[in-house]
Amino acid sequence: MITLLFLFNIAATIAFAVSGALVAARHRLDWIGFVFMACITGIGGGTLRDTILNVPVFWLDDYHTILVCSASAILTYFAAKHISRRSKPLLWADALGMALFTALGAQKAMALGMNIPVATIMGVFSACLGGIIRDVIVNDVPVVFQREIYITASLSGALTYCLLHTYLPLNESVALVAGGSVAFTVRALAITQNLTMPAHQGLDD
Repeated sequence: MITLLFLFNIAATIAFAVSGALVAARHRLDWIGFVFMACITGIGGGTLRDTILNVPVFWLDDYHTILVCSASAILTYFAAKHISRRSKPLLWADALGMALFTALGAQKAMALGMNIPVATIMGVFSACLGGIIRDVIVNDVPVVFQREIYITASLSGALTYCLLHTYLPLNESVALVAGGSVAFTVRALAITQNLTMPAHQGLDD
């Protein structure tokens, strides 16, 4: 279980760091900008989650997280020009990071004794807040506030993990993988099938 959590953390951090670096590439930032955007995206959601839960912020005692974000940013800096826009690399990197951090955030909250609603929200916060910070910094409309299915995907994955962890005698690793898989599958369907949530019609002037 410890090994799986470590692998999930590394994979999620790389995925979100790459998504942050790709945003930096789209806005033509320098390499320092790449590292900054990668770090903000990779640790932002988890930082706010730990602050809300009143526990030590995860990366303060683990500098490897910053190194992973920085290395991912530098590699993306040199590789970005070879990536086709048509492949939607930002969407897929973001989707993977979202799915993994959804499960990790819910798992950490449950491990601290939180109930299902709180743990579910912490999973969503872990997955979504880093991307919101990333997009706001460069004055983009955050993906989570567009009509694309994003928060719903994270919510589905977090709730799946919490319910499996609480009510079914499954191995913790199975619940973690299932939660991440559900979140990623819902988001992948939204990307490939152009699924959206119905928008409000607005207010009359």
